[in-house]
Amino acid sequence: MTMSRFKKEYIHYIIALVIGIVLGLVLQPTNGLTVVGIRVVAILVPVLYLWLTTNTHWTSLLALALLIMTTAMTPNEVWAGSMGHFVVITVVTYMLLNVCLKETGVINKIAFWFISRKIVQGRPYVFMAMFFASNVIIGLFMDNLSLAVIYIGIAEVLCKQMGLKKGDSFYTCIFTGVMWGNVLLSICSPIAHALPNIIMGLAESQLGITITYPQWLAVGIPYAAVMFVVIMLGCRIWNPDTSAFKNFDVEKIKAESKPLGKDGKFAAFMFIVVIFFVLSPSLLKGVSPFFKYMNGLGVVVPAILAVVVLAIVRFEDKPVLDVPQAFKQVPWPPIIFAGTVSVFATPLSSEATGITVWLSNCLQPVMSKLSPFGVIVLLIILSIIMTNFLSNTVTMVLFFNIGAVLLAGGNTNMAAFTIIIALAASMATLTPSAAVPSPFFFGPGHVTMKNTLSHNIFFLICAVVVSIVFVPIATAMIH
Repeated sequence: MTMSRFKKEYIHYIIALVIGIVLGLVLQPTNGLTVVGIRVVAILVPVLYLWLTTNTHWTSLLALALLIMTTAMTPNEVWAGSMGHFVVITVVTYMLLNVCLKETGVINKIAFWFISRKIVQGRPYVFMAMFFASNVIIGLFMDNLSLAVIYIGIAEVLCKQMGLKKGDSFYTCIFTGVMWGNVLLSICSPIAHALPNIIMGLAESQLGITITYPQWLAVGIPYAAVMFVVIMLGCRIWNPDTSAFKNFDVEKIKAESKPLGKDGKFAAFMFIVVIFFVLSPSLLKGVSPFFKYMNGLGVVVPAILAVVVLAIVRFEDKPVLDVPQAFKQVPWPPIIFAGTVSVFATPLSSEATGITVWLSNCLQPVMSKLSPFGVIVLLIILSIIMTNFLSNTVTMVLFFNIGAVLLAGGNTNMAAFTIIIALAASMATLTPSAAVPSPFFFGPGHVTMKNTLSHNIFFLICAVVVSIVFVPIATAMIH
């Protein structure tokens, strides 16, 4: 890290400290806000600032300590509500399964299967459609950060085979399509993805509503399908020079694709079993006592049992899943961040802090002339704008909390709102800071803001329109 980077970070630390002190001195226990609530606001706002400007790892740990110091929650409540939150164990367990699928070659096998169909030969747009589709479909069941790394590697190999280099329009279009698909898979499925699980936890703790995986997928998959059409429409309007595609040889791809080993086949089978026991119990709980029992176990137990089986079963004297090694590949900073975000739901909605009442009293005069649908539309637009410059996780949590205040007491389907605002807050493609995987695309120069700006704006405008259209659709799907 350069000295200038150090200086910038220390400036942010000082700004955060000043913000906290000013809020602590200026805010008064009026309009519903309590003394404890002032303490929470005085640490939450600086923490949000640090999350947006510096990092989300040690700042998250600091936030947990400061939260205890406010006396808004006891130490045991903070630890249980953060690192003991179901979001943490869910993300950790599914990331272990993702590592297994990656290490055994399952992900690569599926990806290359899509692009080695005969229909792809000589058809560059069919190639892009199949390649992007494999990214989105696999991504419904795998965390987007890991998949970004995998698909960037695959795209580099494919572009090299075609003779494409950075800056070529077709090269940029391919990487942009992968990036667009990556934002969809980060939010359209709760399986192995932190963002949906974070906001599902917030909805349950703050609003008392439970959103199941099938309910989320009932909205997320159609949304992903519509946005996939947007991706392909964007590529067609882009109309890159695809002349290099004549060098793409389907038969060569097939010949170089290694067959899946016994460990890979077993890993794929176990993952299918997990998905079945994650989705079927809530759909079939009325059919038999067995599925009712499984529904009561939640979505983590099947994944944990699968991890155990994969660790026990061996091929060629090696476990299908080497758990100690797999843990080394689990990205802990976003997991700690997820736990910290989850625990803050309690003080934000607590009567002891009065923060919800205070926000309601402050925002109501501004938003009172808007209908509930108008409020949702405004929040969708603002969240898509904000998320492209700041953290998508912070944006999602912020606008969820604002919506929870503004829409409270009305007839709005809050489960549908929760999903829609999460979808909107995840459409982050414009800048290198838009989402966690963004630096992997912008950093090495696979894409730049300059050569993707107009295409990204098209994608984001479409995301606004599709998100608004899906408000009544989500409402109808979730009762």
